[in-house]
Amino acid sequence: MQLSKPRRSGRRRLAMVFLVLFGVLAAALLHTAWPFLTYPRETLSFQVPEPLPATGSGQPLAGVAEVDITPAIGLPKFGYSAWAKNADGFRTRLKARAFYLHGPGQTPLALVQLDLGAGSLPLHYAVAERIAAATDVPARGLSLLVTHTHSGPGQYLGSDFYNTFGANSAGFDPELFRFLSERISEAVIRAYNNRRPARLASGQRDVWGLTRNRSVQAWARNHNLDPEKMGEDDALRAVNPRMTMLRIDLQADDGRYYPAGALTLFSIHGTAIPAFTRPYHADVWHWLARGLSEDFGKDLPWPFVHGAFQATHADNNPAWHPDHRGDLEARRIGQALGDQAGELFQRLESDLAPRLRTAAASRLIDVLQLPEEQRHGLCQRAVVGAATMGAANGDEVFPISYLPFLQEGWPRTVFTDGCQAEKQWALSKLQLLMSADTFPHRALFQVLRINDLVLVPLPWEITLESGNRIRGQVLDTLPAGTDWRVEISSLANGFFGYAVSEAEYGAQYYEGGHTLYGPHTLDFLAAQSARLSNDLMRTGGVDDYPKESRFELLSHRYWPDGEPALGRGAGKSRRPSTGAKRAVAPTGPGVLSANRPVTCACMNRCCGLFAATTVARCWTTTAAICACD
Repeated sequence: MQLSKPRRSGRRRLAMVFLVLFGVLAAALLHTAWPFLTYPRETLSFQVPEPLPATGSGQPLAGVAEVDITPAIGLPKFGYSAWAKNADGFRTRLKARAFYLHGPGQTPLALVQLDLGAGSLPLHYAVAERIAAATDVPARGLSLLVTHTHSGPGQYLGSDFYNTFGANSAGFDPELFRFLSERISEAVIRAYNNRRPARLASGQRDVWGLTRNRSVQAWARNHNLDPEKMGEDDALRAVNPRMTMLRIDLQADDGRYYPAGALTLFSIHGTAIPAFTRPYHADVWHWLARGLSEDFGKDLPWPFVHGAFQATHADNNPAWHPDHRGDLEARRIGQALGDQAGELFQRLESDLAPRLRTAAASRLIDVLQLPEEQRHGLCQRAVVGAATMGAANGDEVFPISYLPFLQEGWPRTVFTDGCQAEKQWALSKLQLLMSADTFPHRALFQVLRINDLVLVPLPWEITLESGNRIRGQVLDTLPAGTDWRVEISSLANGFFGYAVSEAEYGAQYYEGGHTLYGPHTLDFLAAQSARLSNDLMRTGGVDDYPKESRFELLSHRYWPDGEPALGRGAGKSRRPSTGAKRAVAPTGPGVLSANRPVTCACMNRCCGLFAATTVARCWTTTAAICACD
């Protein structure tokens, strides 16, 4: 009888372990399901009217504008999912920078660079609807292009899946959405009203050493290289180094042309600022934009506007120094990129010409209703891979990122004949409890022409290899005799996860696990982009953009009650409720204004903008985050 007691005790311990695991799993499932069970739905209905008739003087016209879109503090942040923190202030402001372009007798364009984590189809509809009465920009000529900062707000996207799991809290926030749509629309209208005769030039240069491929082992599979032999030198080479710029000079009242702005594409993830940080931050993009503005924005008849946005960044991270990731590295890398942009901007001066051809093709595709012959192997519904839960290389969180199946490089080796092939399903078949339309399924494809620059905005995160292949297929559709520059822009106008090559997908790193619609997503994107480009070149314009649309999204209000959106009261100062005359920013590597006194006027201005809290609390918290020059 004595020998049986340890055996029974061992069974009890094993049963207790299984009970705890079951409880944790049940709690996780309940937490996941809670928004879907309890949150109300917000209905968004749009009816985009025809814009104003296009007018012109027979000259190329352009206009630029910049508007602040930094939201109220206290909101969830997008990009790091559960590892993000609600914003408690800002280290840099978030901006919308609009560029109006109109070739004589052609389609007007509005390209809007946004310091946001991703585009949003309902946001595109809202802006198109708002600007129609005040501009001549048609919906097909509007494109929302983003930096993919991981330190901006969430809760404005077009699918329940990403509104729930893209940020650290769940639900679509109607007030945040309203704020963003108003401010972005204001930027477009200002750019339109600022239009003048223009001279333009575009060009490129390669920038090395500031980015690295975070999943170089997966990339190596594209070229039959041994993943195990990939080192840091390979990671620094396996990037898209191309910086592409459109320079815009405008004619002033004195008849002379002066620099007015620039649009710059570059491939770098907005992740120099790590997870678990609280303030809003535009990441390296703030310094990239600011550097050019400071160098060329002096003594001009107007404010200079530099909008920098994503190209094919999905596996290209900032090359931060180990153990130094954060504000200082974001500044170092961003300023270095700004220096490169400045040299390119200066070089383009000799190429400026009063020549502008603009054309637009837009096609909205619902992948749940797409016929088989147009799918090119795209899976019928989205599935999240377990590798997505393990986080991207460089953003690992112990112990989750190191668990079997969740860790990168754990592809399925059996039962791989299904559409999702090697993907390990997160939560296995329990994902099927979510309806297919929970995931993003309406994608806006665009091809935009600006002289010899062809821009292909896509609502996916595009890897280096995927971008090269899409670019190649689009180039094949363009007429011979022109030195075309084709650039892919990730996460424009929406968010569909990632797009990797079939070889990268088979490795099941984070990017492959987050390729929602399976290993042939790239085939689908390349074919649809080439088809749209061919239609544009053949007809001069494509408008497959339904003017009416409806979205029903699980909603939750995070915007503080009774508080106006940031920016509506911009410029108004409030008297501090304390007797302090000045506040001093604390020292440390995470503070941009270390040892710099933050003046009373600066604090009043910040507290006037941070409308989400009392003035007294603002003065106690903002000193650490308000950088006044």
